[in-house]
Amino acid sequence: MKQNLLPPLIKKKYDTLAFQKFLKISIALLLISRLFILNFTKIPDVLGQRFELTTPITSLKKLKEGLYLFQHGLDPYEGGLYTQAPLLLFLYHILSYLPKIFESLLYTTCDGLIAYYIYHISIYRKKNQLSLYWVKSAPENKFSTDTENAVIDSDNDSEQELKVPPQKLGIKKNNKLFKDISSQRPVDILLNPLLVVTIYLVNPFTILSCLSKSTIIFNNLAYVLFFFYKFQENINLSMFFAALGSYLSFYSFVIVGPCLLFLIENKNDSFKKKKIIAEAIGLYIVYVASLLGVSYLLLGSFRFLKAFYGVVLSISDLTPNIGHYWYFFTEIFEHFRIFFLWVFQLHIIIFVVPSILKFKEQPLFLTLVVTSLISQLKTYPSVGDVALYMIFIPMYQELFKYMTYPFYTLNFFLYSISFEPLMYDLWIWQGTGNANFLFIINLIFNIAQILLLTDTIHAFLKREHERHYPEFRGKELAWK
Repeated sequence: MKQNLLPPLIKKKYDTLAFQKFLKISIALLLISRLFILNFTKIPDVLGQRFELTTPITSLKKLKEGLYLFQHGLDPYEGGLYTQAPLLLFLYHILSYLPKIFESLLYTTCDGLIAYYIYHISIYRKKNQLSLYWVKSAPENKFSTDTENAVIDSDNDSEQELKVPPQKLGIKKNNKLFKDISSQRPVDILLNPLLVVTIYLVNPFTILSCLSKSTIIFNNLAYVLFFFYKFQENINLSMFFAALGSYLSFYSFVIVGPCLLFLIENKNDSFKKKKIIAEAIGLYIVYVASLLGVSYLLLGSFRFLKAFYGVVLSISDLTPNIGHYWYFFTEIFEHFRIFFLWVFQLHIIIFVVPSILKFKEQPLFLTLVVTSLISQLKTYPSVGDVALYMIFIPMYQELFKYMTYPFYTLNFFLYSISFEPLMYDLWIWQGTGNANFLFIINLIFNIAQILLLTDTIHAFLKREHERHYPEFRGKELAWK
């Protein structure tokens, strides 16, 4: 039997027909249970009041208050009562004439659509997993055509050849990685897209975000659709959903940069690259302008720009949330406010730009990094933002063995999630605490997110280093 030149990817019990059937049944039950709880219980009303799940930018209660004013001929943006996108008013204006079950169906369908497109993004990641090659120690060896056959170990450890070239898998050949090939790499479990979808649907952050009827779910759906069409290299639709995400959540504009890098990644002609960039930016501007124009026609004024985006940028609503900006701007002296507003708002660009430069050749991992940074640095975060970037972590299951602090990260998350409601209750309802109680527990929650992101990046870089430098495989590296 000839030598395996591609790394082994095992299927084992994770890809049996029985396990696949179990996952499909689990996905169906998770969606049905969402619909039942949303339509037949009072749980959504209770969760909709929680500061961890909703913010002034995503609260359904605020949206319905603005809808009431809108339906009675009053300006919903007068007085700063309503601080969300105008098109959401139009959507809920239609829903107000329909039975309650249609609202429940809307949220369940959005979660189902997110799961559906996560499945297809996971397939893209699976193809990428099959296409990765590890450099051999001898630099003089040339690329062998035999390496275009991937080898998968089945349950009985026998070798079955997948005679599928990387090009047919949708992965374009990177000549830099095709110089030398070696089978000396860790044995990884082949990604199971259905398992990724199930993990998303069973994630407590996802469940709570959906059951609270937070409008963040529409933003998350726009994000996922943008990522899906980006990997399909559909410039038109990817820019539309990028514009929609920016319209619903201001900070989404930073995802346009990674999209442009992905679209021009395999283009050698500089003229084609400039043409693609110009076309993408032009479409993005046109779509954003169109959405703002439709909002103007709906309301008859541009007052929503100050009431919605102005609140996001100026942080004028200091309602507590799982972030830390509300606390800082409650305590800060007024004459320092403008300076620190600029500092905090620029943070998201300061961290995103180096990430784009570092991971520009890994668009899916860059997506994970950028969405995590947006979640941590936006002015009004909620658990729905955390659920968004956690979608992509199971797609990199091979990184788990490289992580340094998974135990501490998990404990930080569990600790902060457990004490968050208690600290809020002690401050707001019992009156035996103060804002410092909630701020400290929020700080621990954000440290947990930072640990998760940095540990994931460290694991990714360590694995990439081993892939390109075989002499370091299986050795502990001291990073300085």
